[in-house]
Amino acid sequence: MKKAFYIAASAALLLLIVVFAFWIIEKNNLTVPSMITSTLCTLIVGVLLVCFIEKLIDFWVSKEQVENKPLYRKDRLSLKHPWVKITVWMIISRLAVFLIAYFIYCVQRDYQGGIIDVFDDIWLRCDSPSYLGIAERWYVTEGDPMYHIVFFPFYPCLIKLFSFVIGDYFLSAMAVSFVTSILAANVLYELIAIDYDRRTAMKTVLFTFMMPAALFFSAPMTESVFLLVSVTSLLFLRKKNYLLAGLFGALAAFTRSVGAVLVVPIGIEAVRDIIEFVRLKKCGVKQVLPRALSLLIVPLGIVGYLIINETVWGDPFKFLEIQQDHWNQSFGLFFNTVEYQTRYFIDYLNSDRVNAAFGLWFSNLFCIFASLIVMIIGRKKMRVSYMGFFGAYFIIAIGVTWLLSAPRYMLVMFPIGLSLATVTNTKLKECVTACVLSVLALLYLVAFVAGGFQIW
Repeated sequence: MKKAFYIAASAALLLLIVVFAFWIIEKNNLTVPSMITSTLCTLIVGVLLVCFIEKLIDFWVSKEQVENKPLYRKDRLSLKHPWVKITVWMIISRLAVFLIAYFIYCVQRDYQGGIIDVFDDIWLRCDSPSYLGIAERWYVTEGDPMYHIVFFPFYPCLIKLFSFVIGDYFLSAMAVSFVTSILAANVLYELIAIDYDRRTAMKTVLFTFMMPAALFFSAPMTESVFLLVSVTSLLFLRKKNYLLAGLFGALAAFTRSVGAVLVVPIGIEAVRDIIEFVRLKKCGVKQVLPRALSLLIVPLGIVGYLIINETVWGDPFKFLEIQQDHWNQSFGLFFNTVEYQTRYFIDYLNSDRVNAAFGLWFSNLFCIFASLIVMIIGRKKMRVSYMGFFGAYFIIAIGVTWLLSAPRYMLVMFPIGLSLATVTNTKLKECVTACVLSVLALLYLVAFVAGGFQIW
């Protein structure tokens, strides 16, 4: 095992170093601060990569027998799902976000009207109008709505479905986010309770929904829906129901392109199961087929989106063209993102655009480094498939060439909340963590409602 680890880790680190070196050679506008931050980020990712490889090899070659029957609550002693407690907390916390946002709005603008009158002014921003436009008119090829093709369709489809009951598209979008956030919290608890104790599962839910950018779980955006379908996929994966894991993985990919990375945790778990079946000499079509199919089902979410592009524009990859031309958005390298984020942060400070410097660029950098450090701290108690999910998601989401929304993108990465939950093993640590997250969430909400901070 040690030999395999050394070979795999050395190869992975060598690849990372080579790519980073070529990037430095080709980069012509590096500054000392941006060079330092990009190098530091690469080193941290390298450490996390080595930790992941070590856990992965140990997970695959361990002779501890894998439980291949479905796991249900009755199999876990006294871990009855506290769905009422979680649901009540979620409802109260979501309503608190709305009320605090309204209070901030009134104070800053000396507004004295009702909360409903300013609801859309507070929450209908960022990508929300685009999703509402798709729900109302579907994808079009003329005017400004033609650019909506870059947004994936599952969330707008849910808005459309809710609108048949509610009538108003904006309120329908808010309702979708509200309902799916509550469902996501309950499913997340159920997922974590399979491998961890009840308190850790509850803390994971609390910390996940207390993150600085947690306001987006309440906004008419995709975060709540994506979290719900991704953790549901992983829940079925842990229950060995690979076909349903693949189906919900496809829904995640139909919600956001990065949802396709669910093939990583599914693949990790599938390989471990197959190795165990081979060891027990019980490996056959019945064991391999559902695991292989699940890996093929997940990308169908992307395929469905490509079909929509083809139907509307006559080009299955039209969204890539529009992303590049209209938003300068394409695939890139995570350390390149850290480099230009640092450069823009300093430039904005020097040009007296302090609000945007901290609200946009600094918050992105803080989120990137904080999420990596938290994952390293909690690595020992982290299930390797969840580490793989985080790593694949991080590389793609943070690697985009024009990143404006790192706190929002990383919000759906429940392994961050799980990592915090596993390392806060005393009440003092729990309270300190909860207080820090609450303060950061409040500051981020103030900046979001105030405007001028470019919170995306």
